[in-house]
Amino acid sequence: MKQILTILFCFLFVSLTNAQHRSIMQEESEFYNSLNLKSEQQFDRLRSESHYKLQSVPQTSCNLTKRVFGWHPYWSGTSYTAYQWNLLSDLCYFDYTISSGTGNNTNASFAWSTASVVTVAKNNGTKIHICATLFSGHSTFWGSTTAQNTFINNIITLLNAKQGNGVNIDFEGMGSSDKIPFTNFITNLNAALNTANPSYELSICLYAVDWSGVFDMPVLNSQVDFFTIMGYDYYYSGSSTAGPESPLYNFQTSYNYTLPKSITYYVKQGATPSKLLMGLPYYGREWQTVSNLIPAATSGTFTSSRTLSYINNNPSTYTITNKNWDGTSYNPYYTYMSGGNWRQCWIDDIYSMGRKYDLVNQRGLGGIGIWALGYDAGMTSYWNLIKDKFSDCAPLVCNDSLYDMGGPVRNYYDNEKFDYTLTAPTGSLVQLQFKSFGTELNYDSLWLYNGTSTLSPMIGAYTGTNSPGTVVSSGQNLTLRFKSDGATVSFGFKAIKSCIPQIMTGITSGFSSENVLVYPNPTNDEIKIGLRDLNKIMIFDMTGRVLYWEELKNVSEKTISLQQLNLKSGVYFVRLCDSKNGSVTKKVMYN
Repeated sequence: MKQILTILFCFLFVSLTNAQHRSIMQEESEFYNSLNLKSEQQFDRLRSESHYKLQSVPQTSCNLTKRVFGWHPYWSGTSYTAYQWNLLSDLCYFDYTISSGTGNNTNASFAWSTASVVTVAKNNGTKIHICATLFSGHSTFWGSTTAQNTFINNIITLLNAKQGNGVNIDFEGMGSSDKIPFTNFITNLNAALNTANPSYELSICLYAVDWSGVFDMPVLNSQVDFFTIMGYDYYYSGSSTAGPESPLYNFQTSYNYTLPKSITYYVKQGATPSKLLMGLPYYGREWQTVSNLIPAATSGTFTSSRTLSYINNNPSTYTITNKNWDGTSYNPYYTYMSGGNWRQCWIDDIYSMGRKYDLVNQRGLGGIGIWALGYDAGMTSYWNLIKDKFSDCAPLVCNDSLYDMGGPVRNYYDNEKFDYTLTAPTGSLVQLQFKSFGTELNYDSLWLYNGTSTLSPMIGAYTGTNSPGTVVSSGQNLTLRFKSDGATVSFGFKAIKSCIPQIMTGITSGFSSENVLVYPNPTNDEIKIGLRDLNKIMIFDMTGRVLYWEELKNVSEKTISLQQLNLKSGVYFVRLCDSKNGSVTKKVMYN
């Protein structure tokens, strides 16, 4: 029993030399089915022996602004007692395992009708869905109208019985020959659901990489309510190289599949961005590797998935000293020795997951999917992260770095098109300082707009090496639009977002900016000010800190020169006051 527990909670799956690519959902489903356990309580007993402790999460009054869809696998037991229901819009019970020959369920642990988690979720106002899986035997299923109809009728009966909300279709391992029959099946399923209850929702799991072009997006987009991109397994149990399960930016130039590339692909194929939910992993993967360097080849003798909770509960192994950061893919990883061999464990932390949540907002997606609920048991930080990124309690972040979809090191991708609005707190303005800029001249471009959308006044359009430099909004919002064509990419842009107190740029008491002249601008030494009835000069930095103050008395010169200010490169504000206590502020770039 102890040996089974060790295997269970480490999710240990030894890679065979010729192992096929199985997703984490298939991998774990097959493993837990083999244990032949039936009840939540049985899994709870195993969890208890493995020090898998729940931590109560205080409910908040925050309301979600995005869809948060989480798969609850039956083996998570009663971990749902720690779910923060107001931050979980949809719970998907995993899984109805389809018999390809009959359409009936073959998973003895599937307990939709009796599972407490389904009832508790519904009572808390969270939508409830069934996840139906088919990992093999697709051609058999397509060849049997009876099996398909049996499945459809069974799903409708199950949804009716619990007043459920929908079904999530997870058909994996399909090839190009499955494209037409899969599309036809989804069309028939959608029609049957609409007839049974127009409120029933239909969703489909999309592969991180659609290698065979399985999904007919223009048709499917018209049939389903939303899609869940399985944004993980980019590096999987059979990978020859250890790397991030869910890379924000590409880890290797020879293999450049990432979350942004998956989004771009499906949008280009015809998916509505707001119908896309980005599935993200509450787990990582560990391999035995030939070295502690990155990228490192895997040995092929050991690999295991690791949950967030597992990492959290084993601090003596996953220590701060063996935790590293890969600034290329924007993902942390651990390296350590075990039995004389190197191990690498790639798994998200709060910062890297938060950046992926930012991507969801930047690309205008409908929300996120979580594989899997309960994998963060014993932790509250990931619920707090959802609150801070996808709720009406989310704080406004002023100081942040902003990149194109290639990140700080890699190039952006072909066929990108997205808008993103930056917001400053009330009384502040948005400032963007572009540290680098480079796109394919005349074909890939960035547009900046002074407001909340691309309908706002345009600040400028930029292509090639024509950098925007430093841009400041006139109000609380600044909107970016980026577009690339289907060929030739470049390094894109890097920018720093900050907030400037609005009072720094205000004009008061009818004071006219035409009465003064501040030059040269930009400057690297001297600031000259053309005077007309001025009596005070102040210089502020971006935080509002006063760096220079001078009262002007008996000034006879028409121009005053300020020298040897010892200012560092950056943006400064020169405030000029007249004798009637009016003021105007001029922005000056100091090189």
